[in-house]
Order: sequence, then C-alpha cells, then structure tokens
Amino acid sequence: MLLTGLNDWLRGCGMIQSAAAVVLGITQARVSEIKHGKINQFSLDKLVRLASRAGLHPQMKLKEVEVA
Repeated sequence: MLLTGLNDWLRGCGMIQSAAAVVLGITQARVSEIKHGKINQFSLDKLVRLASRAGLHPQMKLKEVEVA
C-alpha cells in the first residue's frame, strides 16, 4: 500500500521525477525505482518516511489472527 500511495502521489503531483526527488529527498533514480514498483529496493521505514515527505499520512493496522 505504501508503494501504491507513493505512485499515486507521483502521478498526481504533476512534477517531473527530478523535482519529485527533491521533495522526497532522494535521487531521481530512486523515484524511478518507486514508479517501476521495485519495492525490494526500499525498507519499510524508508517508504514511511517518503510517504510522510509527500504529505501522506501512513497508518499501520494490526489484525489479530484467529487460531483454530
């Protein structure tokens, strides 16, 4: 979901990759990795920080698993 949210932001912000990179505090190459879904290139912590820099408000929900 974080990657999807960041991709939605990138599509909707109207910025070229280099400008989005400045806002996110990463390189243009890293923005390209996000756009191409290379999630294994990012830690969860990094994705949360990037989403926050994009003005998104990531949330985490925990669901208890029922044991049979």
